[in-house]
Amino acid sequence: MKIDRILARLETGSGATKLLPTVESLVLTLSQRTRAPGARHFWRENLRRIQYANPTLPIVVNFPRKPCQPSLEIKFTNAESTSFSLSQLSSEDICKRLLEKAAPRSS
Repeated sequence: MKIDRILARLETGSGATKLLPTVESLVLTLSQRTRAPGARHFWRENLRRIQYANPTLPIVVNFPRKPCQPSLEIKFTNAESTSFSLSQLSSEDICKRLLEKAAPRSS
């Protein structure tokens, strides 16, 4: 029954949402030396749900050695991209911002 619990956690919660088909990829950048607890929690928990809900979406996670601001870049199929800093944001706030920009709007 452990697999049932794992699947239930992937299928529910923040990030368990199908993104717009115009989203081409996600790029998460987290420095190995920068403290960003919200961004790290987003990487461990929410990003897995997003990946499970969008299995064909390329998701790249960069860990540069030099200190840098954590950021998330959303690339769209029309060659546009948008990015935002993850500093001082909780994982829930990061997920909300991502879904505002990349998830279908519910009517």
